[in-house]
Amino acid sequence: MSDAPAPDRVLAVNVAIDRTVEELDRVFTYRVPAGWSATIKPGMRVRVPLGRGRATGLIIATALADPVGLKFFDEVLDPEPLISQAVLELAQWMADRYHCYLSQALRAVIPSAVRRGVTPQREEEVYAATGRRQGRPSRRQELWEWLTVRGPSPRKAILEVFPGAQDAIRALQREGTIKRMVPAGQAVASGRHILNADQGAAVAALEDGQKGIWLLEGVTGSGKTEVYLRRVASAVAKAQQALVMVPEIALTPQTVARFRERFGTMVALWHSGLSAGDRVAVWEGVRRGTSRVVVGARSAVFLPFARLGVIVLDEEHEASYKQEEHPRYHTREVAIWRARREGAQVILGSATPSLETAWRARTGRIGWLTLPQRVEQRRLPPIDVVDMREELRSGNRDIFSRRLQELTTRTLAEGRQVIFFLNRRGFASFVLCRDCGQAVHCPSCAVTMTYHQTGSTGARLECHYCFRVMPPPPVCPHCASRRIRYFGAGTERISEEVARLWPAARVMRADRDTITTRQGYTEFYERFSAGSADVLVGTQMIAKGMDFPRVGLVGVVSADTALHLPDFRSGERTFQLLVQASGRAGRGDEPGHVVIQTYNPDHYAVVHAKAHDFGGFYEQELQYRRDLGYPPFEDVWLLELHGPQEAEVAAAAGVLADNLRKRLPDARVLGAAPAPISRVRDRFRYHILIRSRDRQGVSAAVRALGPDDGMRITVDPYNML
Repeated sequence: MSDAPAPDRVLAVNVAIDRTVEELDRVFTYRVPAGWSATIKPGMRVRVPLGRGRATGLIIATALADPVGLKFFDEVLDPEPLISQAVLELAQWMADRYHCYLSQALRAVIPSAVRRGVTPQREEEVYAATGRRQGRPSRRQELWEWLTVRGPSPRKAILEVFPGAQDAIRALQREGTIKRMVPAGQAVASGRHILNADQGAAVAALEDGQKGIWLLEGVTGSGKTEVYLRRVASAVAKAQQALVMVPEIALTPQTVARFRERFGTMVALWHSGLSAGDRVAVWEGVRRGTSRVVVGARSAVFLPFARLGVIVLDEEHEASYKQEEHPRYHTREVAIWRARREGAQVILGSATPSLETAWRARTGRIGWLTLPQRVEQRRLPPIDVVDMREELRSGNRDIFSRRLQELTTRTLAEGRQVIFFLNRRGFASFVLCRDCGQAVHCPSCAVTMTYHQTGSTGARLECHYCFRVMPPPPVCPHCASRRIRYFGAGTERISEEVARLWPAARVMRADRDTITTRQGYTEFYERFSAGSADVLVGTQMIAKGMDFPRVGLVGVVSADTALHLPDFRSGERTFQLLVQASGRAGRGDEPGHVVIQTYNPDHYAVVHAKAHDFGGFYEQELQYRRDLGYPPFEDVWLLELHGPQEAEVAAAAGVLADNLRKRLPDARVLGAAPAPISRVRDRFRYHILIRSRDRQGVSAAVRALGPDDGMRITVDPYNML
């Protein structure tokens, strides 16, 4: 044995390689070249030798290491860290929690535009209508009216609608009927709205609590947004930053407008529709602290806030907060982890909170605030539940019950608006042969094709999973019979029926077929707000963030579309959709009314929705979850194996399920079994469901399986199909 001393330790960096390959899903160590020692920090990217080539990686940490065998990295790619230590730790936690590569988690927290070094766009001027203007019909008047409906808008958006309107903008500014919004950093007004007692108590509790996690549970129209605004104003006044999360930014134009109105250009928007340059501009503004308030969708939770004071998750129950691709995180869980790490406060707001959040609040694990009444003492709308079985027995085979037709006629006669809600697109749900009984299925997926009658391509059959389109068959593909019939109704069919029954009514449809862009959604919202339509027919997108004061009636055409799906959350989702859709009625000065049509009037989700009774629904749903071992009492993992050969997938899934049962004797391992939709895009799918109270034990067992291109691992799944 040699008595020679160990070589001196040298400064090194631990680097995560930016490649999603199993062999590279670990930390690599490199020596720091001379001259870089005082510059390098965690969160910077470096160029490193890797095998026979070069790769980009992110510095995870610096350390002293034995120099033997260590290579030098080539260069540093960033003048300063792209992410803070807190966000770096968040990415590491996500990789562990959601069973993904660390490189996938790092790509989630650092946008591709930032990684590519895209030049940021300069900040835009934002204008808002102010005061009153009564002028002759003119370009100026039209522009002012547009801003009145739309709310604060960037100059670019104005000029897209009114090309060459620079002179009109300046003229309206001179007369004081529009104004440029306050610049970032200017003092923030507390708001013109007077808080009621419940709102005041909520604001006071949030101010006193400062840190921590809070549920703000308030009925639809109870003024939750005003509570958010006050809490955000408090954070801004203390030189802190605030993040306001919404399920889909395109679906909440009023929320965006109210924050822009209150906080001016210190508000930044973050969503998937931003250009690369705009994304970098927002990113830099948040990192510098000039963007003090961010209103954003899911991925905004990763923005590089310097002094994060409060995170708001509006409509925290929404399934769209769950990411469906790697890393399959839930925004609520990530926000809570980040807030605890950075000493911020989280406010989870909803009229129908998720069962897990409601349980945590009621058991004292998080704070709980309630707004039990609508603002200005407005009443919640009465709800009629119509048993469609009785309608059939009485000879009514129409889509609309007699009660819904009667109230629609009355509401339209009063000059008020009507909303029909059906969470199904298309004209008919499926095409069936009355001779052989076969339906037309997608050739690539184990689902029936949906019949669409309108659109740019005209009548067509469409698969809503792989998006295959084909012409409707003139005869049955199986037996050549001409007795082809269309069954089930979608929003297209509802719109057609409305036009037939109320020919004088102006009808507007809002679904993924008619609205394909964020701008399209904004235009639809503005048109309906301005009274350009009497009847709105739509899917669940019209149940989110809508405040139409003139709506006097909401008709839920079918409450049963999600009720019997093979998903333990089907009852919860049905209750939430019914309550949220019902909440669109009676939000103005006049009371509203709701009609729910169903073939299951005694289902507890429908019974409690009729009574606006979240507490009753919560108790009944909680008992069901307790009896069957679902969240919040046990954690759930969904493992999906998929491949082109069903026999191979089934065999592999069976072996894996048996191994998991041996390794996890105290967990419930269900399956392997074909997924409810057993084939998508010509790949067969098998599911294994694990339920357990031992989160660490199951996570370790699942992690030991290793990444596999033929397997999809989802923690806390929100899509069981």
